Amino acid sequence: MDTIITLYQAFVHMDLATLSNPNVLWILYGMLFVIILLENGVLPAAFLPGDSLLFLTGVLISQNVFHFGLINLILIAGAAFGTWLGYAQGRWLGNTKIVQNWMAHLPEKYHRKSEVLFHKYGLQALFIGRFIAFVRTLLPMMAGLSGLHSRKFHIYNWISATLWIFLIVTLGYLFGLSPIFKTYEKQIMSLLMLIPVILLLLGLLFTLWLAFKRWLNNKKQVKQDTTEK
Repeated sequence: MDTIITLYQAFVHMDLATLSNPNVLWILYGMLFVIILLENGVLPAAFLPGDSLLFLTGVLISQNVFHFGLINLILIAGAAFGTWLGYAQGRWLGNTKIVQNWMAHLPEKYHRKSEVLFHKYGLQALFIGRFIAFVRTLLPMMAGLSGLHSRKFHIYNWISATLWIFLIVTLGYLFGLSPIFKTYEKQIMSLLMLIPVILLLLGLLFTLWLAFKRWLNNKKQVKQDTTEK
């Protein structure tokens, strides 16, 4: 708990020296790994703000908080293992009630977008889907449900994870070196740290709303079935 409070205060006060402390730094590495893994591999965690966190990570690299090569390797591993986890759920647990329930809670538009990408491009859709929130979580599960060969999936998985992580982190890193960032560093950093929090809260509210909406629909269906009988 003390470490979490320390991290929170360091982010609020822009204390980059504390964030660069090895004892704190490894916790940050671990947290980012877990967030990216969950966002890519577990449907209930699809609302996690992956893209904005990657961009913020790149900016923090420019501020000498993270090591460019190490953080990229950690995040690529998190994305690839997360996607494999989604594939494994579709391959071996796709017909279970819990996974079907997860898929039912995702908005229909993401189902349609994922299906169009997957049926049109096959595993190549992973390259496009990586850059679309929710879709990058759903596509691996669809690949598993289709029974695609795991070896081929792993190749596309690792390549697409590398491109996604490296591109967005590098964009954040270059932005952190730009003149406009250096001119308004404090204001921009405050905004960049606030965006993932806002997206996380919006994602949670959206997920709760979908769950509530589905509950209402089920309740109406049960009532209608009872009336018909």
